[in-house]
Amino acid sequence: MSEIDAIKLDGDQPVTVSSLVTDLFALGLKPGMTVIVHSSLSSLGWVCGGAVAVIQALESVLGPAGTLVMPTHSGDLSDPAEWQHPSVPQVWWESIRQTMPAFDPDLTPTRGMGAIPECFRTQPGVRRSLHPQVSFAAWGRQAQAITANHPLDFSLGDGSPLARLYDLDGWVLLLGVGHDNNTSLHLAEYRATYPANAAFNLARR
Repeated sequence: MSEIDAIKLDGDQPVTVSSLVTDLFALGLKPGMTVIVHSSLSSLGWVCGGAVAVIQALESVLGPAGTLVMPTHSGDLSDPAEWQHPSVPQVWWESIRQTMPAFDPDLTPTRGMGAIPECFRTQPGVRRSLHPQVSFAAWGRQAQAITANHPLDFSLGDGSPLARLYDLDGWVLLLGVGHDNNTSLHLAEYRATYPANAAFNLARR
């Protein structure tokens, strides 16, 4: 959505931190909750303060006892032979493999996550897990427990931040996106028992 379309969408008043807080409470968000948020800033309309306002509203509602989590994936730290959106020429592959900067939790940007997670990961006090491709960032009471010890293998499974969220009875909040963006479903896929997954489940035991 373009900025001018967002302005038209909001009518008489822009979206603000205050109006977002009201809307988040109406959605059922409460102080002390542990919540993973998937979001599209443009889908919220014209927000005064942009991503910063959304983050401030979320943290205001959750309060110091709550925990805010967002996916901060960096999918470009992968084998370029598998890239599709876009793909790159095969003659580039080896150069990319040799020269791609290593993952740095403070420096490496997100890819395809949107403006809100990219802003969130840079906030002082936010912790980021150390997986080079599918990291998660967290703020608040349970931030350390959620982001610590993120394994390289089975990275969205039982050792992942998603599993720690489940252990904490965490919630999923979709802001302007659908379940196609819901990374918590990957934990369900990992744990599911169905014929196509049976060999994988047996192997990982």
